Formats: sequence, C-alpha cells, structure tokens
Amino acid sequence: MSIDIAGLAFGYPGHPVGSDVSLSVAPGEVLCLLGPNGSGKTTLFKTTLGLLPPLKGRIAVDGETTERWSRRRTAQHLAYVPQQHDAYFPFTVMEVVLMGRGAYVAAFATPGRHDREVAERTLRELHLLHLRDQVYSQISSGERQLTLIARALTQQPRVLIMDEPTANLDFGNQVLVLNQILRLKQAGITIMMSTHDPGQAFYCADNVAMLRDGRLLCWGPTDEVLTSANLRSVYGVDVAVVEITKTGEHPGKVCVPVMSDPRGRADSEIQAPPA
Repeated sequence: MSIDIAGLAFGYPGHPVGSDVSLSVAPGEVLCLLGPNGSGKTTLFKTTLGLLPPLKGRIAVDGETTERWSRRRTAQHLAYVPQQHDAYFPFTVMEVVLMGRGAYVAAFATPGRHDREVAERTLRELHLLHLRDQVYSQISSGERQLTLIARALTQQPRVLIMDEPTANLDFGNQVLVLNQILRLKQAGITIMMSTHDPGQAFYCADNVAMLRDGRLLCWGPTDEVLTSANLRSVYGVDVAVVEITKTGEHPGKVCVPVMSDPRGRADSEIQAPPA
C-alpha cells in the first residue's frame, strides 16, 4: 500500500507541532524519519495512523483519504510499534502478542486456532517463543520492545509504522529487527520508521525524511539525503558519512560523529605525541 501525505499540519488542540509536511511512500518501500528529540516524529506517526486528526492537509492510503476509516479497518491495514508501552496487568507475552489479532476477532469472542498460529509463528521469527508464558511486565525492556514488534506483525498489516523500533535493544537484537524490516520489505510491506541512529537508514531504507521543529527539511533517496551537511543541519553536530566495504556485497556507508577535544579541535587536527 502507498502512503501520501500532502500539506499536513499536525499536533494537538491548541498546540500545533508541525506544518507543511508533504511526502510519500511507495508500496514495499522503507522510509526512515530522522530528527532530534521534540521534532514531531511521534506526533506525525500518530496522525498518519489516525490516532490524531490532521490540523490541515491530507493523508491517503492507496489514494483513499483515511480520515473516515473505522478503527477496525485501520487496524487491518496499518500497525504501530510505539517507543514504549507500560503494562498494568500481568499479561503474558503470548497474550500481548495475541492482542494484535483484535482487528480480526469479533466483539466478545476469543482468538481462535489460526490467530494463535499466527502469534506463535511471529514469536518464533523474533526468537521470543521461549518467553511466551512469561509475564510481559517482568521481562527486560529490550524483550518488551521485541514483543511490541511481534504484536504489530501479528496484525499482518500492509503498512507498518515503527517509532524507534531498536530503542532499548542490544546490538544483536538491533540487527535482528533491521533484518526483519528487510524481510518485510521483500514481502511487500510498506514501512515508516524513525530512529536516533541515522546509519540504520543506510542498512534498510529506500528514502529518508529529515524533520526539525515540525518542518520537513528534506526528503528523498537515502544516499542523496543522508549527507554530512544535512545531518549537521538537523542535529547541529558534525557527522562524517564514511563508505565501507561489506564482504560479498556492494560498498555500504556508516555515519560517524566527528569528535573534538576540549579545546575544540577535531580528531583529524590532533597529533599523537611522539613515540
């Protein structure tokens, strides 16, 4: 499914957060949204999902405006992975993941065999099956994050919106999630994600959008948008974009901060002491 956002202003009643945002995501593409804390990324995602009404502008999925979509219809097409989720009841991991099937289960009914098979398969893909009977609130923050991703995937959405999906994850699980994003992309799922690690965009994103103070600074193909100059404009720090060689693949790129000593000189200007 495609997503088209045109002239969007978003925020809360009496508290606008962003304005004049226009971008699109083609079916099966990954768009990575970058920006500092407080730039409006989460609010933009919630507006795209219909959790907040647009203050102005238009959001369309496959060319159809979604403003009048029912909650059930939205949930059958779009899934959301929030930054975090606080649990106040002792649900097991399996019970939390099964909540993703709510869009397909009739009111007052319980998940059936097929729903449980989908949930179990997703837990296995994310290496969480051994936690299925653990209490969600008692597992680690990284494991809870993976559980939220599993819940979203159990919805079997055609659009997946992920707000910092690798937050709280160790390096190995970050790679696990990024590889899962690539598999979903290959399966034709459209993905919008945010991250505080711009280098992740080189790993899995087709396009990058940069947001600052609620305004879209730039948007386009990852290699064209993710430059040292643009990163400086967004984050206010010097970042080097370095090309690396990946074994058996085309060269890749990573983002490396340009460090300075307390006297303000960059590492490249600091000379090592004589041996």
